[in-house]
Amino acid sequence: MNTAFGQSVAQDLHENGRSCLPVLGHLNHLNAQHAIKMVLAALGLLVVAGMSNPANAQGTCGPVRSPQAFLEFNHMDPMLDRHRSVRWLNSRAGGNARYLVTGLTEYEVQASFDMRFEPRDVGGGRYCLDPVRVTPKVDVVKHLVYIASELDRGTCEYDVVYAHEGEHVKINQGMEADIRAALDDLVADIVGKVGAMYPLSADNVPGAIRRLLSEYSRDFKRRLNDIRRRSREKHRQIDTPREYEKLSLACGPKSAFQTTLQDAVR
Repeated sequence: MNTAFGQSVAQDLHENGRSCLPVLGHLNHLNAQHAIKMVLAALGLLVVAGMSNPANAQGTCGPVRSPQAFLEFNHMDPMLDRHRSVRWLNSRAGGNARYLVTGLTEYEVQASFDMRFEPRDVGGGRYCLDPVRVTPKVDVVKHLVYIASELDRGTCEYDVVYAHEGEHVKINQGMEADIRAALDDLVADIVGKVGAMYPLSADNVPGAIRRLLSEYSRDFKRRLNDIRRRSREKHRQIDTPREYEKLSLACGPKSAFQTTLQDAVR
């Protein structure tokens, strides 16, 4: 049975199964779980502004000012759990008979989306919609790093697994920058689309706001799914048979990877 590796971080984690992992990395062994749950709630506030701009009444509503955009990203430090056996980790990772799972990282986020518009009076009973605020929120609700309990801290095998999982943690923590970049693109799309709209009658304003909120909530979810797919691919790039073989030999031909851990999973 080949060995599927774990990870490591440059800094120490506290023990007790609940320790803080620094900003280093993480791993998905083969079937390691990477569930990203997105709960999208769109909230809009209708505030009728009394400013008039007759020049825009017959044309499009643009240009419009860029809204305030703020991503609330609530981090969770990776927690180290050293109390799970090799047998448990293999079951958790899906029980692939080809690999012996000695480390595993799980990561999960939840997201919500909030956006607000203000109708702007452009004369003649017509209104344009100005985006005022775009404030998505992302909560990391799980970031767990497991290292097999059979591996003693300070051993070569432990360090190899710890280092590999650290690479997975880095990938997970890099998602924040990707989400911030996606938010910038989303805001640019919102400004362009709203600026190209034609003035609306007062009766049509509430429905237009609801449609825009629904559309951009879906758009934000789509962008997060794209980021999740790219992240998953990065995990796959460091979870290859060649990488597993290299790491399994890192501590010599008769290390725990080839001996005691193989016995423990049987």
